[in-house]
Amino acid sequence: MTIYGKSRRATAETMHDTAVEIERSEAILHECAERSPDEATARRLHSLGDQVTGEAKRIDARAHDLPPA
Repeated sequence: MTIYGKSRRATAETMHDTAVEIERSEAILHECAERSPDEATARRLHSLGDQVTGEAKRIDARAHDLPPA
């Protein structure tokens, strides 16, 4: 494998790891929403959590789409 292949693989792995961390943040947002006594705040937190999930999925998809070396 060339240095470029190793770099692409490392990039893809980093992107996957980032997506996992973002999904952890999403879970925290939804947990906070469930505990919020304010309904409007809960809705906003759930909405933000959903947006974060979408971004994590897009990052993970881009990692899968990286061309091989």
